[in-house]
Amino acid sequence: MTDFSAVLSALLSVVSNPFTLLIILAGTAMGLIFGSLPGLTATMGVALLIPLTYTLEPVQAIGMMLGCYVGGIAGGAIPAILLNIPGTPDACVTTMDGHPMAKRGEGAKALGWAAFASGIGTFFSWFVLILAAPLLASICIEFGSPEYCALAFFGLSIIIAVSGKSLVKGIIAGLLGVGISFIGVDPVWGNMRYTFDSIYMIGGISLMPALIGFYSIPQILNGCTGSSIQAKEEKIRLKDFVPSLKELWLNKFTIIRSSIIGTLIGAVPATGGNIAAYIAYDQTKKWSKDPDSFGKGNYRGVISAEAANNGVCGGAMIPLTTLGIPGDSVTAMLLGGLIIHGIQPGPLLFKNNPEVVYGLFTTLLIGTVFMVALQMFGIRIFVKILSVPVNFLNAILVVLSLVGSYALNNNFFDVIVALVLGFIGFIMSKADFPMAPAVLGLVLGSKFETEFRRSLQMSHNSMTIFFKRPIACGLIVIAVIMIILSVISHRKGTKATVHTAPCTKLHGVRPKK
Repeated sequence: MTDFSAVLSALLSVVSNPFTLLIILAGTAMGLIFGSLPGLTATMGVALLIPLTYTLEPVQAIGMMLGCYVGGIAGGAIPAILLNIPGTPDACVTTMDGHPMAKRGEGAKALGWAAFASGIGTFFSWFVLILAAPLLASICIEFGSPEYCALAFFGLSIIIAVSGKSLVKGIIAGLLGVGISFIGVDPVWGNMRYTFDSIYMIGGISLMPALIGFYSIPQILNGCTGSSIQAKEEKIRLKDFVPSLKELWLNKFTIIRSSIIGTLIGAVPATGGNIAAYIAYDQTKKWSKDPDSFGKGNYRGVISAEAANNGVCGGAMIPLTTLGIPGDSVTAMLLGGLIIHGIQPGPLLFKNNPEVVYGLFTTLLIGTVFMVALQMFGIRIFVKILSVPVNFLNAILVVLSLVGSYALNNNFFDVIVALVLGFIGFIMSKADFPMAPAVLGLVLGSKFETEFRRSLQMSHNSMTIFFKRPIACGLIVIAVIMIILSVISHRKGTKATVHTAPCTKLHGVRPKK
């Protein structure tokens, strides 16, 4: 059990040291900047910070890196809402309702909800981290290939929920994403697949260039053809972007449910915030009394996505601190940073270095507070992006997109990938194909295939392995139920639309032009 008196003592020690607070603030600000620039992710931010922490005390170094982690994940919502371009892979879901809100002139409100949901999600995962880290880690360590396969299948089942108006187009887009994820080396036999004898495609298609291609390039091309909508914001008051206590209370179940999903998904190694955000968004839509409003600017979609992907932050720290296993790519960088400072995460960390553990707990909390405060301070500045002339904005976005594609792997081929997928995404947007299923298929397709084939190898090609493992069986059953309910709901919505149109015509009512 965690010694809460020791946590409080560590918190007072950090708060009373101005230099430590300044270090955490600098790391958080850097994370927000990296998260808000497409291609410059939180992973890159933490990687660049590691050399700067060599001369710092361990707690200060941890605080700076954790601040960058929290800020980087939250910062991805800024371009996702204002420009329909996710700054990080975790912010893909935020675009679905955040950008429609910005088009309506509610960009500040969307950013405010994103900041508060991010803060509450991280705080919830922080509380779980200090309260039940060893217990959750012991559960998540039971995950093997069947469980990971079932989790990926569960994630892919959400394609139906995010397909928009046409279920067929959503499935086609999802299959396109899955097909792209197969490019590269066969995960079991090591054969080359769809590489066309190019050494650059052996490692597959990187996620960040693909995201820039699917989201950023079509947005730029739509702007060049004059079909993009530029929102105008009036003078922004505090109440326009700071949710009231009444609003927070009305959305308590959405925030808590999404935070729980984010924390649990984050505690499972090698998952990530994008999976958590998709699942949380899907559940919020299913529990909503007005599911048809999602994808059209429902602020609860922003809340669920941001609470979940930031809930992953604390959740991913659970396997890192208790087992020495990084939960995602950012915590893998954190693991390297901790080892450099002579700290070996694992079961003995709580016993041998309790001061480091409690310092980690407190700096994560302070970084969360700084993240929300910095976003609240910057919202009035962020929304000014909407008033930039389209031609100037497109020029800036072209530069950021190409630099972001190149920066992650220092590979010009990624720029070509972004441009090719961007052209495909532009055609898809003109044909009214949704982007979310394609991205979801790209993210989860390879993981599903890899773990499915490994599971069959473990069971000598017997499918019964998925039903002999309680966690895997439970996830598969839930996914099947969700697919059936989503299809039924979609068919009802389609029938309602078909029957409504003739009624207006019979009564002599013409739709407004």
